[in-house]
Amino acid sequence: MSANVFKGDRTKESVAYDMALALAAKDPEITTPAALIQRIADILPVCRDAADKKYGDEIPPSRGVFL
Repeated sequence: MSANVFKGDRTKESVAYDMALALAAKDPEITTPAALIQRIADILPVCRDAADKKYGDEIPPSRGVFL
């Protein structure tokens, strides 16, 4: 079963940030807010790529309107 991550007003950026935060928060070496922010910044590009792919899987491109 696959969950639809982009329901409501979710954007690719909000999904990517939430993924980066969740992953960074699990790192036992993170002990300060600055370290958490740095870790998020480090992994955010990879999370953006994953969010882009998932968005493409969930939201197919529009085919346009034929009149």
